Amino acid sequence: MKIERIYNNNVILAHDDKNEEIIAIGKGLAFSRHVGDTIEKDRIEKLFILRDKSIQSKLQAILSDIPSVYLEIVEELIQEIHATSNLTLNESIYLTLTDHISVSLEREKQGLLCRNPLLPEIKQFYPQEYRLARLAVGIIRRYLQVTISDDEVGFITLHIVNASVNQQMMVTVKATRMVRDILTIIRQAFPDKIEAKPLLYQRLVRHLQIFTRTLLTVEKIEDNSNYFYKLGKTQYSDAYRCVKTINHYVKEKTGKTITDGEQGYLLLHIINLIYS
Repeated sequence: MKIERIYNNNVILAHDDKNEEIIAIGKGLAFSRHVGDTIEKDRIEKLFILRDKSIQSKLQAILSDIPSVYLEIVEELIQEIHATSNLTLNESIYLTLTDHISVSLEREKQGLLCRNPLLPEIKQFYPQEYRLARLAVGIIRRYLQVTISDDEVGFITLHIVNASVNQQMMVTVKATRMVRDILTIIRQAFPDKIEAKPLLYQRLVRHLQIFTRTLLTVEKIEDNSNYFYKLGKTQYSDAYRCVKTINHYVKEKTGKTITDGEQGYLLLHIINLIYS
């Protein structure tokens, strides 16, 4: 295995026997070595071969500026996620989470904590991803003797969500805020009723997560007017008014109007939750 580029004493870029470009990590791997030298395989502790070459190229770029330990932390966390869940993660998480952790942990080591304003919603809306993000606490403590805050676990959760649904951080954050605000509108319309039926409430939350992501990423949504919209409009006036308030909020935030078909599905969830 020949060295193509040396990032630091522990990280190199090389080509393997199949001429695949790889990032190799090992303690003192590149010490006293030069480009073109051969590296023994038994000295390599971890290998990274990413299918998306644009991601691998960007990862190589940031490895020039940060300690390799951050990539090692992310790699171990991803292996734990794969071993303990059925989530499929986009390879972009190697880039985005390594970059995020390198910045946030340097800040946390200095005692500069960043509050996560969406932490309650993250815990509520993404319980599986939050549980998986908490695995990072032990990994980071073992590597760096730093105990990360719950706020930071929340930020890592969002990166896991992004990688599992292939969306940008901006969309995840905005969708989470919108779900929170829509639930507040429903809660204000029907005090003390929204959380009374946990299963139906979770179905509503899941529907709102999909709905807001679609709203923020799809240019035009087809209008499939349905029975539930007509039923809600004629027989459940309180639920209908609530959905109209949600529609006003969505238009204010996104400039888009919820289709009658989507309003019908929202009505169905609210009717089941409130009246059944």
